[in-house]
Amino acid sequence: MNAVSTFLHRLRHDSRSLTIRLSVLFCLVSCVGDKPTWEQTKDTFRYNEGEGLASLDPALAGTRAAGWVTGQIFNGLVELDSQQRIVPSLAQSWSVDESGYEWTFVLRTDVWFHRDPCFGERQTRRLVADDVRYSIERICDARTKSTGLWAFRTRIDGAQEFFLASKKGQGGSIRGLNVVNDSVIRIRLTAPFAPFLAVMTMPYGYIVPHEAVRAYGVDFGRHPVGTGPFVVDTWVPDVRLRLVRNKHYFKTDDTGRRLPYLGDVVVTFLRDPKNEFLEFVRGNLDAVFNVDASFAPAVFEANGKLRPPYDRFRVYRTSGQSIEYYGIQLDTTFPVAKSVPLASSRKIRQALNYAIDRHRIVTYLLYGRGIPARHGVLPPSIPGFSDTVRGYRFDPERARQLLAEAGYPNGKGIPKLLLQLGTSQRTASVAEAVQEMWRDIGVDVELRQIDFPRHLSMVRNGELTLWRTSWIGDYPDPENFLALFISANRSPNGPNTTHFTSAAADSLYRLALQPRLSESERAALYHQMEHIVLEEAPWVFLYYDVILRLTQPNVHGFIVNGSDRLHLERVFKVGN
Repeated sequence: MNAVSTFLHRLRHDSRSLTIRLSVLFCLVSCVGDKPTWEQTKDTFRYNEGEGLASLDPALAGTRAAGWVTGQIFNGLVELDSQQRIVPSLAQSWSVDESGYEWTFVLRTDVWFHRDPCFGERQTRRLVADDVRYSIERICDARTKSTGLWAFRTRIDGAQEFFLASKKGQGGSIRGLNVVNDSVIRIRLTAPFAPFLAVMTMPYGYIVPHEAVRAYGVDFGRHPVGTGPFVVDTWVPDVRLRLVRNKHYFKTDDTGRRLPYLGDVVVTFLRDPKNEFLEFVRGNLDAVFNVDASFAPAVFEANGKLRPPYDRFRVYRTSGQSIEYYGIQLDTTFPVAKSVPLASSRKIRQALNYAIDRHRIVTYLLYGRGIPARHGVLPPSIPGFSDTVRGYRFDPERARQLLAEAGYPNGKGIPKLLLQLGTSQRTASVAEAVQEMWRDIGVDVELRQIDFPRHLSMVRNGELTLWRTSWIGDYPDPENFLALFISANRSPNGPNTTHFTSAAADSLYRLALQPRLSESERAALYHQMEHIVLEEAPWVFLYYDVILRLTQPNVHGFIVNGSDRLHLERVFKVGN
């Protein structure tokens, strides 16, 4: 009996309830150990990166793999702490004026770049405010070809003009970047934007020295120079990367000991996730960040706990900042939206949502590696999430009632739907289960899998009526999710692929961008937006992703939170 058959069997005959708490930010074992001794700080932390690495230039850090490694080498003005709060890093303080347009950052004066020949005889120099200006302008320079251009191009005053000029090979500067002195920089935005600090926590906000970029040119990504806790020692692409402790790192712990604790970090590049997990079980890796689906039934119980003998490992689990869903094209000017009544009937869209048993999906197909999306757009780990926002429960009778009210009793008259998805086996298994659930209320759906790049292109160009996708937050702020429902963000020029349009939602979104509002006031506006989206149902909500990490028992100080950043500067090991 395959996974889907087993799931459907249990769906019909199993009435047990296995609950995943929505306060999901927890760790099944203690994440804090004894303080490390000096001798223990010589330890090596080893992990595998199956995606590979092409560059360690933060301007090109568009993948999780690149973001994790560049996060060990560079720092930004601000960063996220273990609780996802925005805290000082290179900037010791900041402020925003009453208009919400101008942000002022005051830099630390004790930060030095990694030692490198690019600095000449002194081998290093102190970080200054002009480095911030240079780093942001580099992201906005067309010649850099940064994957992070979107973060600043339309948000910083003058960045768009700077970008267009750089495309023509012209020089200049961004007028919204004003270096007051070596320790102070002011950044003027094109409009108030409360999540600006959150944007600055991304790798695109990391600060680089102009000497290194000019010395190494296109090879800067192979020879990165930053201010972070680790320095690149050796790198053989697709084989091994070794980072060593930055002995002059500016951060210390609460006892005054200089961070990081680890002596070095070693990254390998095994592409087969099965081999990666086996290497972890053998003790050759200190952590594993993904358990291959073929191992999941043997490793995890239905509630996500580890089975023996794997229960000797430390397991960390939290809600990720992502949501899986099926998008629905709402714009009836597209031919695909005219062929079926989804765009024209809100009640059918609601019925499709009520027909899904999300709890059974995450329990029996995902083995606890998901949280039923019974609330709104925001995952539980996003600041501003509220469980008072009620989404769609499993209620097939309500689904049938809505179909009848829409003029399609028991689904009669609804043409066969086409649900397109990528080639992932995991998404295929979920789709097969959903297909059966919709059939139970009289709605027939055909599944089609194609390669993901082509799938994504079709989604963005409005070529599909119904499709599977997900949204992974770029930064931990509700705005990054609610922006998917703004009229100005309609694809292909933005992330609003369903072409959802609501004047009320647009207005609430604009109000929530004011920095003068408190976090609770902003959250209240976003919750109103969520209610509008839930009522209109441009999505079929599936589940919020769960981040799952395993480490060896002797690893301490390792943390996992919804932003899925890799924090190693306080990690240490005790014993074997």
